[in-house]
Amino acid sequence: MWIAGLLSAIYVATLFVAFVATDNKFIGMFGDYARRTGFLSYFSLTVFFLAGAYLFRLNRIEIFERVTIVVGFLLGIYGFLQHYNIDFIKWNNPYNSVLSSLGNPDFAAAAMSIFMVLNFGFILTYKKAKWVRAVAGVNVLVLLITIIFAQVRQGLLAAALGIGIIVIVWIHQKQKVAAYGLTALSAVGGVAAVMGMLNMGPLVKYFYKVSVTYRGDYWRAGWHMFTSHPFFGVGLDRYGAYFRVYRDATQVARRGPEVISNATHDVPLQLASTGGIFVLLGFLALTGFIAWRGIVALRKSSGLEQIVVATIFGAWLAYEAQSIISIDNLGIAIWGWILGGAVVGISVIEIPVEMKNAKPGSSLLQPMVSGFLGLVMLVVSVLFFSAEGAMHSIQSYNIPKSGPTLATYQYLALKPLTYGFKDPHFVVLSATMLAESGAVSTAEKNLISLIKSDSHDVEAVDLLATVYEKTNNAGAAIPYVKDLIKLDPFNTTINTRLQKDEASASVVKK
Repeated sequence: MWIAGLLSAIYVATLFVAFVATDNKFIGMFGDYARRTGFLSYFSLTVFFLAGAYLFRLNRIEIFERVTIVVGFLLGIYGFLQHYNIDFIKWNNPYNSVLSSLGNPDFAAAAMSIFMVLNFGFILTYKKAKWVRAVAGVNVLVLLITIIFAQVRQGLLAAALGIGIIVIVWIHQKQKVAAYGLTALSAVGGVAAVMGMLNMGPLVKYFYKVSVTYRGDYWRAGWHMFTSHPFFGVGLDRYGAYFRVYRDATQVARRGPEVISNATHDVPLQLASTGGIFVLLGFLALTGFIAWRGIVALRKSSGLEQIVVATIFGAWLAYEAQSIISIDNLGIAIWGWILGGAVVGISVIEIPVEMKNAKPGSSLLQPMVSGFLGLVMLVVSVLFFSAEGAMHSIQSYNIPKSGPTLATYQYLALKPLTYGFKDPHFVVLSATMLAESGAVSTAEKNLISLIKSDSHDVEAVDLLATVYEKTNNAGAAIPYVKDLIKLDPFNTTINTRLQKDEASASVVKK
């Protein structure tokens, strides 16, 4: 168990060094807007991993089984209802209707694939109430149908991988030769499916989607970031800020200069491009350790216990499989890291030595530390929630034309920036509302301050140039438009914009 702690500490240490090297400390700590995968999130995921490793044991897995069955049911049935346009939440949804609670069909299918694997395994292993096994069976069916409704093939493949592990282990207990044959057949089928997803081989029409080609564009940009910044990356969760610089002409020709991404859609490459080689190695070491402990657990167990091990290990593998072509969405990642910890925990049969040797008073330290960290997280969450609520509130208002109401509007436009944390995205949104309502000088001041702290904030640079252009001050806009050319070299429309600004500034001088 000490190896899990050591590898976790090394991984967190590499992340902290990458955070220190990150140019925008707010994003490095808390993550980019709508992603929030900065140092704090990765540290928290590691804590969940360690909690799983220290708490999960085969002889106390029942609570996890029941929680999994309930969550799987809620995810599946909600997505199923969404397919028929029965939804109590009004999502801002440009995708198909199946989002479940994850906000995106890809994320929803990934989460459902994990719970589909877990529920399938619990059908075979749950020892008590038969109705629980029946619910697990219904969950598997509903989750399968809902993933099909979501039209996300990688969700089906991830589920097939995890369930395949369970089936192979189950068959291996009865007929080893058949299990070896099924393993070989599954490997061939898996390779063919992956080739099909990459637009190669006989299964192209079943597995290929054009979105996989788009992911290739994001992977190349991430690789260029990593090779250009091999030691510390471009900064934690800073992929979106540097994407325009490191994308290539192929991506721009394929989808246009306005289409960008804030993630590589490949978790290991995301860590490499934003955190550098040391973060990547720390992550791979931890992942390799979990895989090794999963194999150890399978070898040490037998009968129904071995099927339980295969279930948890298969679900973790399903998470890892989807992470190769997806984003490290926190709603999915938390389950992947808990499952990783569970794999390590169930590989330990005996009571941990550190628990055996614990002194009576030493147990007070754990709740004290947990309580302190919980309080800190609560305060941070409340501040973020308050800022988010204030921003959503002001965005629902129309801009008044004059009078006290206008002054109130401008006051409220600044309110999201008064909660201790100034999210760069909120600074830009606030400046947009201030400029549109006539408070140009305040908007200009806030944008200049943001750009000084983060010269790669394309949104801020673009908005400041736009503010100057709309106030007939093209000369002031020119330096920022030139910066945009450096930040977005493949966007040729910016060159046209620069020419217009230079012409306007020349007319003013005359």
